Order: sequence, then C-alpha cells, then structure tokens
Amino acid sequence: MSEQLKTVSAMNKLYIGNLPIEADEAAVRQLFAEQNLTVADISVKRGGYAFVDFPDQSAADRAIDKLHGYSYCGLPLVVEPSVANKKIVSVPNLQSTSTTQLKETNSDSPSGGWRQLIR
Repeated sequence: MSEQLKTVSAMNKLYIGNLPIEADEAAVRQLFAEQNLTVADISVKRGGYAFVDFPDQSAADRAIDKLHGYSYCGLPLVVEPSVANKKIVSVPNLQSTSTTQLKETNSDSPSGGWRQLIR
C-alpha cells in the first residue's frame, strides 16, 4: 500500500486564544516574560489568538500550567497544544487502495475493522 509520510517541526507550538483584539507581539512577549517563560517565536494573528513556539516540551508544559485560564486584560486565556503540533506519522492514500487491500490490512484487528463495513 502506498503511504505519504508527513513530519512536523521539533518545536513545541502552543495555541494562545482569547487574547484581546489589540494584543500584538510585544504584549504577548511581555506576558510570557512576566511569567518567566522562555519563548522561541511568537506569531500573533488577527482575531485574538497567537501561536507561540517553545525551545522544548518542558517550557511548553510550564506555559500551559501557568497561563491556561489566566486572566489577561479581564479575559481567561486558552493555552493548549497547537493542532499543527500533532505529529502525523502516515496518511494512507485511499484513492489507490482497493477494497481487498483494506480487508487484508485490517483482518487482524480484534473488532474486524473494515471487514464489518465492506463485504
């Protein structure tokens, strides 16, 4: 079966949501500095959210612990791993996969996998 492999950066990226609309990179950088959190890069987007890269996983974990729910300008921050941070190991190319291949691939699963759906 043909598969496409995708990789992501080793950086640890967090989504920071519920920022005030007027927040810019300097304001977000100051917020993290006040909490003694080291950041590698900050990208503030319109609409009150940002993406922040951390040098390692422990720094990202500390940021979540300190800032998730933290009241910033009267708004509770949402701090969580970025969706882009999730690693995708492989994505099957289903267009070139036949029904027979799907049955064979999933025949060893305890629940029957695709065999129950495709007969």
